[in-house]
Amino acid sequence: MVTRLTAGTAEHHPAWAVSKGRTRIPMGFETALFRLHASRLAFDPERGEGVVLYADAPPDGRYWRYVVSARNAGDVNEQEAALAEVFEFEGG
Repeated sequence: MVTRLTAGTAEHHPAWAVSKGRTRIPMGFETALFRLHASRLAFDPERGEGVVLYADAPPDGRYWRYVVSARNAGDVNEQEAALAEVFEFEGG
């Protein structure tokens, strides 16, 4: 998935992570997308970086699966930490 998403971008070999987080309160897919875009964490195809939600919205609105793509592992960690804050993940 990361290879397809980053094809044609300047970053040919991005760092990436696949994970999931549980929000403190349920939210719908539209709210999740709004939070990604408002925080500037949403995947940007031109840069080949950002967060992609996958596997559809969770039935309970709380367990979100995502991929983070960035230039290096440090940037991936920063984006994951920011996502945990924006989505209000438990333990985040």
